[in-house]
Amino acid sequence: MPKTISYHTELIESLKEPSEAALYLEVVLEEGDPKMIKKAFFNIIEAQGGISDFSESFQEKFDRFDRKLQETGEIEFKLLQTLLESLGLKVGLMVTAS
Repeated sequence: MPKTISYHTELIESLKEPSEAALYLEVVLEEGDPKMIKKAFFNIIEAQGGISDFSESFQEKFDRFDRKLQETGEIEFKLLQTLLESLGLKVGLMVTAS
C-alpha cells in the first residue's frame, strides 16, 4: 500500500521554494482574512525551519504584526515589508485590468 503525504507536509515542502512562498502569500493577502494571513506566515516560517530559527528581533516584530492583525484586521505596511524581507520576499505591485 503506498504511503500518503499529508496536505500540510506537502504544503510546507513546497513553501521551501521562495517563488511558491511568494505566490501563496500573495493569494492569502489578496483574500484579506486575518486568520489565513497569520496561518500563511506560520506555514512559511515553518518551511524555513521554524520561528526559533529567526532572530529575537524578527520574533518580536512577528508578534507585533500578529497582535495588530488580530486586534484590527489591518496590516502595518512597514512591518509587513520587514517581515517579508526577513523571509527572503518583498512587496511588489502589479497592474490589474480596468
